[in-house]
Amino acid sequence: MNNDNDKKKNEDIATDAMEVEDLDETEGEEVIDELEEVKAQIEEAENKYKRALADYQNLQKRVQDEKSEWIRSANKELLLRILTVLDTLILAYQHTQDKNVEVSIQQFLDVLKAEGVTKIETVGKKFDPNLMEAIATDVGEDGSVLEELRIGFLLYDKLLRAAQVKVGKGK
Repeated sequence: MNNDNDKKKNEDIATDAMEVEDLDETEGEEVIDELEEVKAQIEEAENKYKRALADYQNLQKRVQDEKSEWIRSANKELLLRILTVLDTLILAYQHTQDKNVEVSIQQFLDVLKAEGVTKIETVGKKFDPNLMEAIATDVGEDGSVLEELRIGFLLYDKLLRAAQVKVGKGK
């Protein structure tokens, strides 16, 4: 029985081979053209898949960035309200020179730093209108910050609150 099946398979293969040999050149060219067309369609589908995958990965990254930015901006409002408390502590220290108040201010600044809030260094620096607000001018080096009247802060390298400063206007 296996021999009959094997003979049948061999006959089918031989018949297929003869049919392929019998194909004239135009039919062979048509088959080649069809194969090339199928290859082109496969390549196009692969390119579309790769573009779609890249678009999806970019979307994921953008959504994550927007989510992080939203969280930061939500914290911004709270931080701005808390900074007024820090301003009050600083004023209290300036009037009392109490070491306990100084320790409280330092702890406050440490907590803010842990949350991504950093102090803007101003005194002795060149006036930067992007980070500072000139409240007063006085005799001194032109364009240089003479005194810091209110501390300014950055939140993750973005301005949270501008520093209020006194700027030199020359002699």
